[in-house]
Amino acid sequence: MNTRIAGLFVLAIATMGCSRDASSPMQPVNNVVRSVPADGATGVRLDAGVTLDFGAVVDRDAVERGVHLLAERDMFSLCPDPAMPSHGTMESVMNDPTMLQHMDAVHATPGQFSWNAAGTSCTFEPDSLMGVQTRYMVHMSGAMLEMMRQAGVGMMEGRMNTPGDMMLHFQTVSADDHGGHH
Repeated sequence: MNTRIAGLFVLAIATMGCSRDASSPMQPVNNVVRSVPADGATGVRLDAGVTLDFGAVVDRDAVERGVHLLAERDMFSLCPDPAMPSHGTMESVMNDPTMLQHMDAVHATPGQFSWNAAGTSCTFEPDSLMGVQTRYMVHMSGAMLEMMRQAGVGMMEGRMNTPGDMMLHFQTVSADDHGGHH
């Protein structure tokens, strides 16, 4: 095979794409969710909101039902529900679908969502300042993620658990760093 034919062959393979199902070509993901703060961020301001940019119009109600902000300290606090005497660590909560649903329903940080005019990005603003030097988890439910997948929105890096939920984590500033923020 001469160099020219070999080059065309390589180009044809590269442009065909690949798929697990040979009968349907791979569909490119149009958008990938971006978050601010990013997963693993530290030194996050106590008055910061959590912004999710989907890059596409998404179902606002599904997002607002499916996104919860959870503080690690609430996982160690006493629970008003006598059926849930102990929550566990953030890692154990992430891997226990029943406990994760309980944390969303009973212990999620209260706040409000605001959306950009295009309906492609939202910011969750907690009703009060977040805790000093506290780990937080943004929990996105599997049902919400499936809705976004069907809309062509891909997921960013984050931790997944068995029911298909995604979690992003960040930590707020230390006591020494929060004095200048309101």
